[in-house]
Amino acid sequence: MNQSLVRRLQRAALFPLLLAVLGGTIGYWVAAGVVRTAYDESLRNDAEALVDRVRLNEGRLVIDFPDQAEALLRTDQVDTLYFRVRSDHGELIAGDAELPPPEAFPVGAGPVYFQMRWGETDIRGVRLHRQRGGQGFYVTVAETLGKRQRAVELLLLGFGVAMAAIVAAAIAIVRHAIPTGLAPLAALQKALAERDASHLRPIDPARVPPEIRGVVEALNALLVRLDDSVGAQRRFLQNAAHQLRTPLASVQVQLDVLDAQPGPEALDRVRRATGRLTRLTNQLLVLARAESDAGLLDDAGEVALAPLIDDLVEEWISRADAAQLDLGIQRDPCRVAGEPTLLRELIANLMDNALKYTPAGGCISLRCVYADGGVKIEVEDDGPGIPPALRERAFARFTRLPGSRGNGSGLGLALVLQIVACHRGRITLDTPASGRGLCVAVWLPDTP
Repeated sequence: MNQSLVRRLQRAALFPLLLAVLGGTIGYWVAAGVVRTAYDESLRNDAEALVDRVRLNEGRLVIDFPDQAEALLRTDQVDTLYFRVRSDHGELIAGDAELPPPEAFPVGAGPVYFQMRWGETDIRGVRLHRQRGGQGFYVTVAETLGKRQRAVELLLLGFGVAMAAIVAAAIAIVRHAIPTGLAPLAALQKALAERDASHLRPIDPARVPPEIRGVVEALNALLVRLDDSVGAQRRFLQNAAHQLRTPLASVQVQLDVLDAQPGPEALDRVRRATGRLTRLTNQLLVLARAESDAGLLDDAGEVALAPLIDDLVEEWISRADAAQLDLGIQRDPCRVAGEPTLLRELIANLMDNALKYTPAGGCISLRCVYADGGVKIEVEDDGPGIPPALRERAFARFTRLPGSRGNGSGLGLALVLQIVACHRGRITLDTPASGRGLCVAVWLPDTP
C-alpha cells in the first residue's frame, strides 16, 4: 500500500535522528573517556613527582618531601588527595599507611590504575614501582572523584541539551516544517480540483517550488495534449455532423421522389445515396477507432496482407472494368503487426481514391512488397494527381481539393494517415516516374 508523502518524509527524518542520537551517545562516552584519561595522567604526574623525591640514604630509602610540598600536593578545592610510598619489604616511607589496596602486583610492572570504595568515599588511583640502588619501592597516589564527576556531569548536561535540541528540531520538522513545505502541493491540488473539464490551460511553473516544477511541466504537457485531443474531437464531431447532414438530406429527398414517382431510376438514386451515407459512416467509425488505438502495436497480432487484398480484388476488378481502367496488382506474402480491420480499410481507401479519380483509359497499380526492412504498400495511378503545394493539405479531414471529381467525403487520406500513424509507419505522396498522376506509398514495420 502506498504511503502518504508526509509519512515518507517523516520516516526519512527518523533515520538521521537515530543516527544523531547514536552519534551523541558515542560522543559522550568518548568525551568521558578523554576526561578520565586526562585526570589519570594528572595522577600519574603526581606519582612520578613523588618517585623523583625518593633517595637512598645510608642503605635506606627516604623521601625528600618537606611539609610544605606535601601540603601543596594535597591542596585541592574539590577533591582529597592521598598518597603512600612503601618499600618492597612493606616499610612505610611516607604518606597514608591505610591507603588501599595493598601492593600485590609483580615488581617491574607499569602503572596500574584502580578505582574502589574506601570507607564512605569512591577513589581513583595509580600505583608505580621503581628502584633506587637496587631497592624497590611503590608509590601510590589516589584522589576522590569530585572533579571527575563534575566534569562528566557537565558533559552529560551538554550532550543532553544537544540531544534535546536535536529531538525538538526533529519533532518541529515532522509536525510543522514538513506540512509547511508541502503546502504548495496542497495549493496545487486545490487549484486543480477547482477546475472544470473545459479548463485545460497550463499551470504557471513560476508559481510552484523548483522541486515540483518538473512535475508541473509534465502535467502541463499532458494538459496541452489533452486540450489538443479534446479540441480535435470537438472539431471532428462538428465536421461529422455537418458532413452527415448532407447525405441524410439527400436520402430523404430521394425517398420523397421515390414516393411520388416510383420507378427503377428513383430506386437506384436512393441506393446510391444510401451507399454514400453508409460509406461515410463507416469511414467515421474506422477513423474514431484508429484514433483510439494509440497503443495498437503493444499487443497486436501478426496480420497477413495478401488475404486482405484478395478479398477486395473482385470488387476492384469490377469497378475498373466499368470505368475502363487497366488494373495491375503485385502482392508478396507480406505480414505486419497490426489490426486487420484497420489495415483492410487502409488498402481499400487507397484503391478507392485511385479508382474514383483516374479517368477512363488510365492505369492503376497496387504493389505490396517487402522493402527497407518493412512492408511497402504502393498505389500508383495516372490520374490528375495532387500538386506538391497541396499534398500536405490533402491529409486534412473533410478536405476536397479544387477540381476534384466525384462526390467523396474528403476522409480517405485522413483515415489512411491515422491508420499508418497508429501502426508506427509513414506515408508519402509523390509523382510517378511517368510525370503524371499520383503515387501513394505507405511503409509499415515488419513483424518482429
